[in-house]
Amino acid sequence: MNPSSPRHSGPIDEALLVVPVEQATSSDGSTKTLWRLHDGNQVESLSFTLGGDGSTAVPDERIATPVRDSRGHVVCVSSQAGCNVACRFCATGLQPMRRDLTAEEMVAQVRRTRVLEERTTPTRVIFAGMGEPLLNLEEVLRAVSLLESDPGVAHISVSTMGVLPALDTLTEQAPSVDLFLSLHATTDEVRTRLIPLNRANPIAELLRAAERFARAHGRVIDVSYLLFNGVNDDDADADRLIGLLDPRYFRVQLLLWNDVPGLPFSRVEEDVVERFRDRLVAGGLPTYIMPSKARDIDGGCGQMLTEAAKEHRVNRANKAMLPLV
Repeated sequence: MNPSSPRHSGPIDEALLVVPVEQATSSDGSTKTLWRLHDGNQVESLSFTLGGDGSTAVPDERIATPVRDSRGHVVCVSSQAGCNVACRFCATGLQPMRRDLTAEEMVAQVRRTRVLEERTTPTRVIFAGMGEPLLNLEEVLRAVSLLESDPGVAHISVSTMGVLPALDTLTEQAPSVDLFLSLHATTDEVRTRLIPLNRANPIAELLRAAERFARAHGRVIDVSYLLFNGVNDDDADADRLIGLLDPRYFRVQLLLWNDVPGLPFSRVEEDVVERFRDRLVAGGLPTYIMPSKARDIDGGCGQMLTEAAKEHRVNRANKAMLPLV
């Protein structure tokens, strides 16, 4: 069980809830902020901009409501200090799990970022920083409720590895959010090696729950698929993905792995991800490639790390992926 969030009562000074300790700016314009919490724990968030004015929608005649693109200014927030999921490819999972964040601490990351960066246009928020949002679901739902009433917030998304039955609770209690489901493999054998959580949340059950979300809210779900050289990037994987995902409910977001020292993976070449995308599209599955952000400041997906990596977790990652890589 994760350490519980310290609940706050009475008026809260957001400037004290999360204090910026350090900021780093990437060559692509992204900004990573290291925040110190009131108890000394630390988390990171990332602020970046995607092309477009934030109002772009992708029309699709097969669903009632078009999927909404997270364009314009985006803040990627953390929901936990550390992470217990221990994905083999993720820097955050190499460090100790300290505690869940409160809703107020999550919201403060967004509002304080907007103040520090003097943002005037609405911000899109995605719960995709440190931690697994569905393992801190009560506080994440409270944060969503608070952010929905904030005029500075345009839209909210939740990115998850998939936790049951929490995913069904999200479906019931957060109808306004968009869902990103991190899949990263097309068989349970490979996914369990990459994501130990898969043992209790296998692919077929996750996709059924995700379809329930899509049908309930009339929006497609973005399936995040992180390509690893020699692990999940061949034509057979693409064909299995086409078979797994119903294009009425899913589209695919392809990601390239961001280097984490000591882990047994390598980044695929650009032509590999383009070939993979083209095969999915030819098979009728809507697919786009998400550009890596903030790699040069260790702010990309899977790179957030505020404490020394745990050696035993690095060793487990290497052992789990043999002989795949």
